[in-house]
Formats: sequence, structure tokens, C-alpha cells
Amino acid sequence: MARIAPADLPEDLPVHNNIVRLTYRNPDMHRGFASLSGRVHSASHLDHRLRELVVLSVLARLRAGYEWQQHTVAALRAGVTSEEVAAIERGDLSGFADAERVAMEVAVAVDGVAMSNPLWEAARRHYDEVQLLDMAMLAGFYGLAARVVLALDVDLEEPAG
Repeated sequence: MARIAPADLPEDLPVHNNIVRLTYRNPDMHRGFASLSGRVHSASHLDHRLRELVVLSVLARLRAGYEWQQHTVAALRAGVTSEEVAAIERGDLSGFADAERVAMEVAVAVDGVAMSNPLWEAARRHYDEVQLLDMAMLAGFYGLAARVVLALDVDLEEPAG
């Protein structure tokens, strides 16, 4: 059971899931959170598959069940296989192409505040500066989102559509 009571949501809110029900307890804070949540995807220069690999890498590191459940479905829709999802969960990135593996390592390093110059240079061989910025923002946001969900003990629900 969640640690705070869910809010009643207005009908015109586009998403009605358990995390929204909790974050909407402070509507102004929710709007900022929701805006960034959308922008790290819609304004990103990373393709959908790579974004989901980055997200899953952070979520696996944090053992964030609610977000993992939601993003596993999104990753499968983006072309990530169930075997790849399981490998990420185990922390085994050996079967991924170098560019994807490096992106996932960058995500974990961003979340763990452990970025090294050699890893950054490896990433620069595959991605331009805007893509690296997008990658860091995406990993940082999902580190935040997962920590909020874990702190509030958001109840699991059926994955979105």
C-alpha cells in the first residue's frame, strides 16, 4: 500500500495511473514532473529502443519494480527482446552491440554518480553531444522517478497500453 493517499484526478488529465494519483497530491509539482517525463522522450535525439535500454538499465540498478513493469512493456514495443530484458535485469550486457552496451553503461554511471573519462570517451565514439546530453537527462530523470516511486511505495498495476 502506498505511503500517501492518492489524489482525486481531474477528468481532463491525460494519464490516470498510480504514480500520477500520488504525485498529483501536489498538482504544481506534478506538472513539472510530468512535463520532464514527457520531454525526456519526446524531445530526445535517441531512438525509442535505445531510450528504453537506457531506462531499463537504471531501473534494474535500482530494483524499481513499478517502473520496471511499465517500461518492460514499452521496451518490448520498441523492439527489445524478452531475452534482452532478462539480460539487463541480470546486469549482463555482453550480448548487446557496442553502442547500446556503452549507452547502458553511461546510464548506470549517471545514476551512480560514477562517470569516468574513459567511459565518456567510449560513448563519444558512438554519440554526438546532444545525444549524450539526452542520455544523461533520461538516466537522471528515471533515477529520480524510480526513487520517488520507491519512497512512496507506489502500488503495482497493469502496465499501460
